[in-house]
Amino acid sequence: MAIFMGVDPTSSEKKASGCAVLDSHANLLSLRAIRTDAEILDLVERHKPDIIGIDSPLGFPKGMCCLETSCPCESVHEFKGRRCERLLSAQGISLYYTTKRTFIKAMIYRSINLKEKMESMGSRVIEVYPYGSKVRLFGKPIPKKTTREGLEFLHTRLSELVPGLSEYEGKPNHDMYDGLVAAYTAYLYGLGQCELIGTEDEVQIALPKSS
Repeated sequence: MAIFMGVDPTSSEKKASGCAVLDSHANLLSLRAIRTDAEILDLVERHKPDIIGIDSPLGFPKGMCCLETSCPCESVHEFKGRRCERLLSAQGISLYYTTKRTFIKAMIYRSINLKEKMESMGSRVIEVYPYGSKVRLFGKPIPKKTTREGLEFLHTRLSELVPGLSEYEGKPNHDMYDGLVAAYTAYLYGLGQCELIGTEDEVQIALPKSS
């Protein structure tokens, strides 16, 4: 039976990351907020997911080997960010571009490190962008996820897609819901219902196919 996992990582272990695990029918197996890389990898070891979706850039613009301003590496593009990010922006899906001045540099490095360790454990890891997935799944407008309205919207709409969420005991925060969206995107990817946005010479973003 295939297993799918999603992670909405934070920049450091000081703040919990949202993690979700689904079975081959998208039933909810686990929804947690956990802090350390060791705990995240323990969840991977316990469930052995086939595909893991991570909500973070998992690679740099072509031509760059890092995000350090002290390094002479530079993007080959005439535009900011990666090709996948520009393509999403052109579709009306707003996001931040991956550059050396990004404010999520620590999160990107952490996520790339997690990806390498997860792949060494046998999982396939894909980059996802939960806001883009939500636009494809639910359309616009989408209430701001940090508001009560936004949390209720996510709970209602995701409960229609993920059996077991409506019975979940507790109050997931927006990071946990993004982890769940990442897991559901990984599930759709496993069904062949995602498209890869971007070019093969950079890490691509998996996005649910338009209906």
